[in-house]
Amino acid sequence: MIVRSCATFTTDLPDDHIEDGAEIIQFGGKSVAEAISEILTRLGCAVAPLRYADEHGWELDIKFGKRSLWCQVTFMEFYLVFFEDKSWINELLGRHHHLYLDILKRLAQELGQDLRFHDVLWFLRDEVLTGVAGSKEPISAN
Repeated sequence: MIVRSCATFTTDLPDDHIEDGAEIIQFGGKSVAEAISEILTRLGCAVAPLRYADEHGWELDIKFGKRSLWCQVTFMEFYLVFFEDKSWINELLGRHHHLYLDILKRLAQELGQDLRFHDVLWFLRDEVLTGVAGSKEPISAN
């Protein structure tokens, strides 16, 4: 099984990147992180308030059942989202908890159906920005 935990997309949500001349006051992505937080909450997750992560954008700490998850939304010329299980042992062993797989699949479905998000593609973490073609689905047999 291949699990792609990173997505890229564009959106119609407002650009909230704030600059004052050459100085960046706030990196963009807050409105997208808020929208993803709302989606995850609707899917049954408990989402902590957004956390500003400077040039990395915005982070969300998420609980789904007993799983602790993490999401980061970064604005570049497009949006880049990392969605990961905080339990590093599963990834180290090449396994993923069924709750993580379930919510990842459901998040992908919601992003794909939400008219505010466009051209959603999923990648392995080490494939992002390498020119590898993304997938429409985060999880595939191979």
